[in-house]
Amino acid sequence: MQNYCPNCGEAVDGDTRFCTHCGYDLQQATAESTTNTTTNTTQTTTDQPNPAAAPTNDRVAQLQNYSKNYFSWFVESIKHPNTEAPAEKYFGIISMVLSALLLTFAIVAAINRFIKQVNESTASSMVTLKNLSFGLDTKLFIVVVIGVLFYILIGFGASALGDKNGAVNFFDYLNRFGHLTNVGLILNIVLIFSVYTITFNVDSPLTFIKQLTFALVVIAAISMVWQVGYIMAINNSINEKRFDKFYIILIALVVLSLAFYIFARIESENLVLDFAQEFSQNSSLGDLFSNF
Repeated sequence: MQNYCPNCGEAVDGDTRFCTHCGYDLQQATAESTTNTTTNTTQTTTDQPNPAAAPTNDRVAQLQNYSKNYFSWFVESIKHPNTEAPAEKYFGIISMVLSALLLTFAIVAAINRFIKQVNESTASSMVTLKNLSFGLDTKLFIVVVIGVLFYILIGFGASALGDKNGAVNFFDYLNRFGHLTNVGLILNIVLIFSVYTITFNVDSPLTFIKQLTFALVVIAAISMVWQVGYIMAINNSINEKRFDKFYIILIALVVLSLAFYIFARIESENLVLDFAQEFSQNSSLGDLFSNF
């Protein structure tokens, strides 16, 4: 193999240690070249970013950006509910899940507060009721989620069937419905606070009635927001109507009412049995909202 002397450039044999022209030590040159190559490789590896850390940082940045965009969309929906704002694919789903969680929180908080006040009024009794178990909390959450799904699926179905071209996109409808009902999230928070203000006192029943009335008014307002949002989401989703929107919305409302009626007839008996079993056992597996 023919090599060249790095000092004078003359051709030398591959197995020769010294250059025959200038006497340069070729073995020393090979060692220095290897050291420089290793150093450069190490430096290059050190300078490169950690490939495992980069995706993690990207995901965190994406999550932060997504949260920021959702918050901007949420604020815009509170300011102008009927003016659609740009939304990413899952914004509507996030709002629906938050609505279900907050409403379940309010229901469980109300029941547990009632249990607490019963225990305080019967402090001398041998029987002490405990907060709802985790299992029953979860079941109430599932019931609320099913109710939310009724609004979503029936409303989307009515929109798709009422549109002549059937061009209604599910996520677009969901974002539209969420945009119209996001104000209900604020009302849900108000409902939670109102629940904790209700105090039953035999010496002051009028105060109890006023506090309970306020909570009922908030519940009515939440229901109204969802009904109006339901109607407007269907109306705004249909571009090329198959027939008059009035009848489309009317059918959607009738189907929604029937769905809730049938579900209530079936599930109410199960919930009564669950509550009866819960209190008869007089035990609790842990409260889903005990930290609040």
